[in-house]
Amino acid sequence: MYSCFHSVGLPARSLEEAIGMVAEAGYQAIELNAETLPWAPPHITPETRPAERRAVVAACRARGLTIPAVGAHIAMVGAEPAERLSAMAFVDGCTDIARDVGAPVVHILSGPLPAGIDRETAWGWFREAVERTTDYASSRNVVLGIEAIAGHVFHSVDDYHRLRRELPGVPFKVNFDPSHLAVQHEDPMRVVRELGGDIVHVHLKDGIGLYPDFEFPPLGRGTIDFPALVAGLRAAGYSGALSVEYEAQVYGYQQSEAEILAEGKAFCEAL
Repeated sequence: MYSCFHSVGLPARSLEEAIGMVAEAGYQAIELNAETLPWAPPHITPETRPAERRAVVAACRARGLTIPAVGAHIAMVGAEPAERLSAMAFVDGCTDIARDVGAPVVHILSGPLPAGIDRETAWGWFREAVERTTDYASSRNVVLGIEAIAGHVFHSVDDYHRLRRELPGVPFKVNFDPSHLAVQHEDPMRVVRELGGDIVHVHLKDGIGLYPDFEFPPLGRGTIDFPALVAGLRAAGYSGALSVEYEAQVYGYQQSEAEILAEGKAFCEAL
């Protein structure tokens, strides 16, 4: 396993600046954020021009960084068909980004349940989206991973098992973020024990509280037993990135960029 920093943790920086800072802090990799959040613009999108993509590859290569994943998070269960088609096009565009920058993984989420829609209907929409976007990713030698998110249609360990039963031939994988499971009082170790062979990317983000009253504090200040998780990942044969995904500023934690990077790197090294 190796250290990685998710660019979402440096929302005020350009991607070029983020690459330099992550490398200077001693990380081995940088994950690229394509998601638009209230507090963080994307660092790369399907509209990013080919020349800019090549510049990202060159900058990472010059700094000795790899790019293990692209975070293609967008709600995929919109109430309107046009919304769902647009979301799938966005994910496919992120798959093209991954291919162009040499990232092996793109990861997605379902999005929350739209108002007035029952969960089974939204589940069917997400199942169709996973099937279609995974097929596109596979055709481009990119792996598509799903992240279970608290408050979303797809949110639990059991959801992975259900989707596998319903899509037995579709090679989707797991983007493992223990924080969203912890704040639902689910045991993140279940993912390691039951789905370890399908984990293709790991987020390091801590959690405390119970959804919807929860926080994602700085690493080590929540309830997650990361040493046990990493020991389990190692036993399961996982050798990929441990990607520090810092979102604690949303909950009022005040740390400088230097502190965020240094503490995340030290946390990785301790594991």
